Amino acid sequence: MRTAFLTLLDTRLLDDISIKEICDEAGLSYPTFYRRFSGKEELLARIATEEVRRLLSLGFSAIERPGGGFSGSGMCEYVEAHRVLWRTLLTGGGADAMRHEFMRLSREFAASHPRVNPWLPVDLAVPFVASGIFEILAWWMKQPDDYPTGNVAKLIDILVVDTTARPRVVDLA
Repeated sequence: MRTAFLTLLDTRLLDDISIKEICDEAGLSYPTFYRRFSGKEELLARIATEEVRRLLSLGFSAIERPGGGFSGSGMCEYVEAHRVLWRTLLTGGGADAMRHEFMRLSREFAASHPRVNPWLPVDLAVPFVASGIFEILAWWMKQPDDYPTGNVAKLIDILVVDTTARPRVVDLA
């Protein structure tokens, strides 16, 4: 069902896809669909949650490694390995749901992890980081397939990580 839905979402907006089309594409019946999901929005939300959670976990695990320090490379390698899926999610009909999940899960992660820079207000840092990563990845998915993954990781590191996750002392008083 997931594959069928993503195939449809690749070319059309969520509002333009019917449950019947998803079921037909997947070769399943309505009752089968509704046993698992209350609607197509729930199916998309579940896919978005799984993927964004996995991606953000890679980023936060880099921060938590001894001597680690955050880098966008692990996230970029994951997206590259699942490029077709991420292209559909970030540039197709699921972009709004993905943006929402990036924000929601970033808030969740921020609330459960120690802050690197206590001077940076969480309610500013979370949307800045979530939006920055989302926009860079969405831009990347619109580039030719041979656009270097390392360049995207550098963009994340320079534009997002160096700004927010590199420990520094700042006096805002």
